[in-house]
Amino acid sequence: MDSVGSPLLRRTRVATWVAVAALGLLARLRPGLARAATATLVATLGVAHGATDDAILDRLGIRLPGGRAMLSILYGVSAVGTFALARRMPEAASRALTALSCLHFGAGDAAFARACGSRGGIALETLVRGTLPLGIAGADARSRTLFTLALAYALRHAYCGRRDDALDVALPAILLLVLPPRVGFGVYFGAWHALRHTALVLDRDPRGGSTRTRATRFARESAPNVAIALGVGALAFAWERTRDEGAAPDADESARTEAIAGALILAITVPHEIAVGIIERHSRTA
Repeated sequence: MDSVGSPLLRRTRVATWVAVAALGLLARLRPGLARAATATLVATLGVAHGATDDAILDRLGIRLPGGRAMLSILYGVSAVGTFALARRMPEAASRALTALSCLHFGAGDAAFARACGSRGGIALETLVRGTLPLGIAGADARSRTLFTLALAYALRHAYCGRRDDALDVALPAILLLVLPPRVGFGVYFGAWHALRHTALVLDRDPRGGSTRTRATRFARESAPNVAIALGVGALAFAWERTRDEGAAPDADESARTEAIAGALILAITVPHEIAVGIIERHSRTA
């Protein structure tokens, strides 16, 4: 079954297919250029895709004393608290990030597919699509197992005539299997998840208008939170790097960087997932 969603969602679906295929090929041919492109995507659209959560919640009637400012403060407090806990308990944070990523990416991609007309089961779609980002670095047995299961599920979609859903599962599975972990996840996060989430936000904007008008409003509403997130994230990263170097100067630098980056990702993901859960429940009952 081909996509039957809005023109914006259909175009976005095709755009994500092209984007991950092109960036995946670029990563094999020009790794340095691919890393730069991926970093740019993550720092822009990757951060921006959740930066209008407070505005959306406000439009849904979820208001607190102080309005959007109070929502933003609660969002920030949740993020800072999550970051602090993640740095104090890195192993627990790693497990939490894995579980939350599976839920968040799976639910997000399944919601986008449903909006495009997918007839796959919600729970199974969420599970399969959510495990795809866990299949990075295809050298280990877990990655090969996840890839095999994803490919089998994609073939099931194809057999049922759901070509779009088959591509939706097969393309990111192949991407995450063959690329280095950081690059593969960055491409998936920036060129797939964030782009699709943003398209859903624009498509559901009740204020209407052309795609350009909706995109302009999104950019205007997200800009302050993006600036704050990038600024605070950069300061937190620099501060934590300084603390780690002072405490363990001989520790592996790559491991330190990954631990801090993981804590920052978790800090952004937790409040965003809470907000998305509320928004999705409202969308299903509206």
